[in-house]
Amino acid sequence: MGSLNIENVKKAFGPVEVLKGIDLEVNDGEFVVFVGPSGCGKSTLLRVIAGLEDSTSGRVVIDGDDVSVTPPAKRGIAMVFQTYALYPHLTVKNNMGLGLKQAGTPSAEIERRIKIASAMLSLEPYLERQH
Repeated sequence: MGSLNIENVKKAFGPVEVLKGIDLEVNDGEFVVFVGPSGCGKSTLLRVIAGLEDSTSGRVVIDGDDVSVTPPAKRGIAMVFQTYALYPHLTVKNNMGLGLKQAGTPSAEIERRIKIASAMLSLEPYLERQH
């Protein structure tokens, strides 16, 4: 991957400040793990690094390039969750929309959200694949 520098990254959801000025330096070849209780901001920080969530302020620098406004697909990184819940009998598209479907979201809205998320991650060519 190379190096990662997080400089004074903050993230607020309305009045709730989730990330409060995170600074981190990870050099090429280092391995980092984020641990903490549920709700402490681990996933939010990873989403900001990956570009799936915009920070409220601060910078994310990968290999010396400020990627704070770079789309996720162009950052050259990915994240893997500890536990994943993909169903091998469903397509990528159906896996992406499953939670929304179970929540009763209208089909048109599910399609819209899958289109946005798959474009953000450059997954369009894989939407009909299984596994």
